[in-house]
Parts: sequence; C-alpha cells; structure tokens
Amino acid sequence: MKSLTSRAFLPINTDLFNNPKYQELSCDAMVLYSLYSQRKEVSAFHSQTGNDTFTDSEGIFIYFSNDEASKILRMSVRKISTLRSQLIDCGLISVVRHGLKNFKIYVNTPETTPAETDLVLPWANFDFEKPIKSVPANSASTKSQKLPINQSNNNQTKLLLSRESNGSVPQNQSNTPVTPKKSEKDGLNDLSLDSIITRLKDTFSLPVVSRLKVLANNSYTKLKWFSDTIFKAKSQVTKKLLSDARWLYNPASQEATRFESNDLLKRGLESALLQIAEIVYKGKEKIQNKAKFIYVYLRNFMANAVKQYLIDNYELTEDDEIELNVLL
Repeated sequence: MKSLTSRAFLPINTDLFNNPKYQELSCDAMVLYSLYSQRKEVSAFHSQTGNDTFTDSEGIFIYFSNDEASKILRMSVRKISTLRSQLIDCGLISVVRHGLKNFKIYVNTPETTPAETDLVLPWANFDFEKPIKSVPANSASTKSQKLPINQSNNNQTKLLLSRESNGSVPQNQSNTPVTPKKSEKDGLNDLSLDSIITRLKDTFSLPVVSRLKVLANNSYTKLKWFSDTIFKAKSQVTKKLLSDARWLYNPASQEATRFESNDLLKRGLESALLQIAEIVYKGKEKIQNKAKFIYVYLRNFMANAVKQYLIDNYELTEDDEIELNVLL
C-alpha cells in the first residue's frame, strides 16, 4: 500500500472534477495544472528552508516553460499554450512576465466544491497510511464494506460516502438508475441553452459562461438577455470611441474593444458579473429597474476596461487620457 502514495504518482485535485466552475476544463489541462501544483511544492520546500529564490511579494511561484511541459506531456508547445490559457481563465494560475523570456507562474488552489453540488466523484481519497480492519469477504456486513472516509473536500462527500457500500445491490432494489422524465418543454430549453452556451464559449472565458448560467438560472430566455445586454453595452462603448476622428481608423480601437484581444474585458467580465449578482440579488438597497442597472453597470465596466487598455498599451499624453474620460 505504501507504494500507492509515492511520488511516482501525479495527484489531481478532485475539486477540478466536482466543482461546476471547472466543468469545461479539459483533462489535459487538469494534468498540466497538477504538474504546476507539484512544482509549487518544490518552490515551497525551498522557501521553508530559507531559500527565497521562488518567493516574492505575491507569494510562491514557479518557472515552468511551455517547452518543458511539452516534453513531459508529449504535446505540442502550441497545445500547452492553449491549456495554460484555460487554467488562467479558470483562475487556477496567474502568469507574469519576468525578464525577456521567463514567466512567473503563481499556482492557486482550486475553489472548494459547493456543498449543494451533485458530485461526479462522490468518493474521498483513501488514507493508506492508516490500516483498515480486515473482514473476511464471506462474513463482511454491508456496514463493514463501506468505503473508508478520509478528510474530503466538503461535507456532502462525507454524507454520500456514509451511504455508499461496495457490496452488491440488494435484491429488492433495481440495478438500473431511474432517470426522471423531462417534459418536451424542458428538453427544448436544454437544447437551446446548449446552443447559446456553445456560441458564448467562442468569445467569453469559461468562468464567465458559468457565471452567466447561474445568473440566468438555466433559463434560455434569461441567458439570451444577459448575452444580448453584454454585447449591447460593448457596442455602445465601441460606438462612442469611434465617434472621435482620432480613433475611427486607429487599429488600437479594434484591439481595445474586442474580448479576444483586450484581456481586461475578457477576464474582468467575470468580476463584473459577480458584483452585479451581489448588488442586485444580495444588496441591502432595492433596485427598481434591474435590467437598466445591469446594462449601465456593464457599459461603465467596459468603458473603463477599454480606456485602461489604451492607456497601458499606447503612449498617451495626459490630455489624451482626459479626452478618453470625456469620450467614454
């Protein structure tokens, strides 16, 4: 049993499977994250022994080039770059350029799976260091055949494990899972949801799509409204920017107003949606016109993201910045 816990194995955090936030994360990306996480343990070891080479004001970091990961995972460097972008979008890592060629990678801990989540991996990791009392198979009771519970990621896992057994299915129970029938209306709603979510994934990050699904409460009508409102707000900001002759034919305008090129828009949208949810649904003050508030909030967020992108990436004078503030 001791060999099962050796460093020859690369562990994968079960929250990456169970937490809905990571439901779009590919298995390849999970393995890459596990490599990063294991390398972080090495950096942490150095830090504990007094070597601060891999520690700065932001915390512990690692150096792990795409070339190195490519050789380990037997994938192309381009594929590794795509997987790393998935991890960034999910908030599992953050990457900061260090020097001309190196990048510092900060590895974040996955968010704990919410207690009310229907788990896809309901069993816990075994603690192989603790011996399990052996019971002969022919005399083992159903109770003794239950899986041993280690410290799991949430209380629901423990609850599910306390009910599960490795034993055979009792004769008075069916071995076939019963799936509740969906109405035709529910089926069409799910199909429509899948269709719009597929389109949104081409533009937004995976966390943003997940937030939108929650805000829309899995309603196609609400999800489409949120989607239309986001693009309407962005269109308004773009229209205002292009109303100025300086920015009308400037390539920077296109870069600043696209989710694909402006990372402040793409990644900041998740935070904006979280703040909207907190204000609209949990705020102390009652909002009379929620639709108008959400639109104005998104428009202001996007205007600020566009301005900041132009300021960060182009040499603007103080007067230019003032004009941008007036324009947007």
